[in-house]
Parts: sequence; structure tokens; C-alpha cells
Amino acid sequence: MPTITDNFEEDNSKYAVITTKVNKDYPKVISSLKEKKRTWQLMLATLFKGNKKNDIEETFSALSDISLKIKKGDAVGIIGLNGSGKSTLLQIIAGTLQPSSGEIHSNGKIGALLELGSGFNPEFTGRENIYLNAKILGLSKNEVDKKYDQITSFSGIGDFVNQPVRTYSSGMVVRLAFSVIAHTDPDILIIDEALAVGDARFQSKCFSFLETFKEKGKTLLFVSHDINSIARLCSSAVLLHKGKIESFGIPKNVINEYSKIISGDKTKPQESEISKEKDKSISKKSNNEILRSELLNSEEGNKPALEEFNYGGEKAEIIEFSILNKEGFESNVIPSSEIFEITFTALGKAMVSKPIYALTIRDTKGQQIYGQNTLFSKLSTNDLKEGEKIKITFQLTANLGDGKYLISLGVTRFQENDELEVIHRRYDVEELQIINSDGSFGIANCDGSIKYEVQNDTK
Repeated sequence: MPTITDNFEEDNSKYAVITTKVNKDYPKVISSLKEKKRTWQLMLATLFKGNKKNDIEETFSALSDISLKIKKGDAVGIIGLNGSGKSTLLQIIAGTLQPSSGEIHSNGKIGALLELGSGFNPEFTGRENIYLNAKILGLSKNEVDKKYDQITSFSGIGDFVNQPVRTYSSGMVVRLAFSVIAHTDPDILIIDEALAVGDARFQSKCFSFLETFKEKGKTLLFVSHDINSIARLCSSAVLLHKGKIESFGIPKNVINEYSKIISGDKTKPQESEISKEKDKSISKKSNNEILRSELLNSEEGNKPALEEFNYGGEKAEIIEFSILNKEGFESNVIPSSEIFEITFTALGKAMVSKPIYALTIRDTKGQQIYGQNTLFSKLSTNDLKEGEKIKITFQLTANLGDGKYLISLGVTRFQENDELEVIHRRYDVEELQIINSDGSFGIANCDGSIKYEVQNDTK
């Protein structure tokens, strides 16, 4: 029998959520005449032969053997294609849906923002729904009275708080629902794609709140199709595929697995630890010679072994790659604002029609910083023939903040059915380090300046 409890054994006290072999089955929808005929035959067999009801029920599995241990203070992103079981899993953890089998344990107060407008009565005003939902979430009227102004201010819906919720836009509903959840002070916060409909300003406010929420050592479960949000917010990620856990680990690696699935590539990815020694020649003509030499010879500047995510390669293979500074020397350390190049060579193993050559730069969390390919740049490419080598060069300006970034390369093409076919992808093949001497910080380098003036009163 499925169980949901908030009681933990002593050795599991460090976990916020534990799921053990959780399954969720639903009756299969009968659509075809053939299936309906078979169902009637089985029903008649049941009447006359005494078969059990279960013998005629057909089901599909939304979740299959989901076992997870989520530590207190973790921020876990859950990704996957539509229908992979993400929302079902969150509903089961939140307690709004019962599993077919398995166990779910939670440790702490749960706040959940699931389906759009769930828990809101559309005929009630925003104010009435605030009190109703806060009460459901465990707050007394006095507690809501004290937090009411904070809730309405955070939501930003203004005088609409006195209007029926049915008059709200989807964005306004989300803003109010998130505001209520945020101010009930949960230990475990569950969010299912809700932030996707909010405006940019409110999304920024939500992300700031979630960062503070994590700093307090609380637990976040976050479903989103936006992999950049997953990379930004989460310390770990879960990939669900066809109701099963496909991958669980650091977001960058899980996102790579997800990219394989959405691109339609069915091959098993090759994961390997690679450490490639490169000769890094430093130009004597460069003004940054001393800075580069110090950085390259320091412990921090030494290139670590990267965990490359490599898949495809049957029809073509990326065999060589390099980062070149503005003097044309190979170096993975580039001063900010300088021009540099990233090159790679693709070897044809079979005929590949209309190949697309791509580059992506991501931060160390997996968040995409920059991407470009030959298709988007409207660069015509010839068919890649067997035995042929093609060298691709991306010329870039390092308008990036001080820090480390990861280079990913790819060869793809569109098939006749307009589906993307992955020929070869190599994620995180090289580390790019940007050094910035002007004291600025952040991801981008805006090449800014500061003007300081003393204005004396001449009256």
C-alpha cells in the first residue's frame, strides 16, 4: 500500500524528501474501435467467466520505481519532455496525488505552486483568496493580517486584489499565488513551471526570493523547461524520461543528457574523464604577456581534467579543436574584450547533407552564455563527404566577465521530416578562462567607465 508520512527515521533526518519505489498508474484511454471491441469482449468474459476486474483494466505507467533522496537545503531541478512524469512526481510529493505504490517521506512544511490557479476560487477576490490559501497552508488569520501588506506588495497586482480572480490574467494569478506561498515560510518549496508566465520584472523578483530561500538552508524542488533557470538555481537535477529516472546529478551533466533526448539522438552518450595536455604558447608581442604567464603557471590557472559529454560520431566526428588568442597562438586564457577564435575540424565518415556546425559557451553551472551556428549565421555549407575534413572557425570578442567558461561543439543537420539529427556533439571539451583587469564583475563585460565630478555651490 502507498504511504505518505512526515515521520523520519533518525538516520534519514538530513533528508527533506525521500521517495522509495514510487509508481503511478492511470487507466489507459480507449480510442480506437479495435480497442473498444476488445474491452467489450473482456467485459463479457468477466460476466460469464467470473474474471476479476483487474483482468480487463489496461493502464499506463506515469511513474515507475522513482527512488530519490533529497537533502535538506538542496535545490533540485526536475526536467524532461512533456509527459515524462514531472508534474505527477511533484503532486505526489506535495500530497495532492496518491501514488499507486511506494513510499514518500517528507520532513518539514511543504508549500507547493502547482497548476495555474490551483487552490484559488475564481469568484472570490484576490484578498479573499489570500486568506483562504494562507489558512489552508497553516497560517492563522492574525498571521495573515501581519503579512497581508507584504503579500500584496510582492505580487504587484495593486487594486486588483479587490477584484474577482476570474478577471485576472494568468500572470496576475501566478504572481498572487507565488506571493502567498512565499510568505507562508515553508521548509520545502515546490514549483511547477509557474514562473514561466510571469513578466520579466516579477521573474527577477522571484529568482531573488528563491536565492534567499536557499541561503536559509531550505529545500527547493523546481520543474522547468528552461534549462538556464535549472542551471542558475539548482545544485542538482533529475531527468525524467517516460516515467523513469534517466539521470540524477549535477545540473550540467543532467542538462547534457536532456539535450540528447530533445535532439532525438538515441545513442548512448560516452562520458569520460579526459585530460589533454596542450602547448600554450604566449606571444612575446602581447601586452598581457606577464599577466597570462602568471595565470598559466599558477595553481588556479592550470587546466583541470574536464568531464566531457560526447555522443554521436558515427557519420562524422569532431577530431580537433583549439582556442587561439588574437596573435594566433593556442591559449585557453583570454583577456576580456580581446578578439579570439575557436576552431574545430570535422571528419566525415559517411555522406552528411547540409551539415550545421555549432558552438556553445556555457558557465560552469551549465547556463548557456552564447551560442552560434552556421545555419543562424546564414553561412552555406557543402555536403560533408566520407573522408573529407572541414575546419570551422568562430571569431569572437571576449565580452565576458572574469571567470571560467566551458566550450561545447556540435555537428547536426535537419532531416527531410524537419527533425534535428545529431551527427556528433562534444560538450565541455575545453575550458575558456577570461581574465579582466578593470575590476568589473558579472558575466558580461560592458566596457564601462566611471566619471567623477565635484560640483561646488557657486551661489
